[in-house]
Amino acid sequence: MNSARYLTIRILYPKSGHTDDILSTINKVSVAARKFEGLVEIGAWSDKEKEHIVNISLWESKEWAMKATREMHAMFADIPWIEWERKPAENFLDLVRVV
Repeated sequence: MNSARYLTIRILYPKSGHTDDILSTINKVSVAARKFEGLVEIGAWSDKEKEHIVNISLWESKEWAMKATREMHAMFADIPWIEWERKPAENFLDLVRVV
């Protein structure tokens, strides 16, 4: 295990009828992220019972993740998240591995 790796988690809460919009967009972002150096893994999981989507990314380092994030924010600035979500996404950044 490499403790220097950097994990991000985002929990999204789709409005009824917008799950496919969110998943399609996550797919586009994931495809773009795979072109950046330092990405280890990226993906999304759906929890139908709780009606949310969990999006994760694992990077070789925080520096690689932040560089990619800055560039991707500009690429995807027009995504209408507020229109698609019933409440704002929860973002877990700066997680510290404890075990």
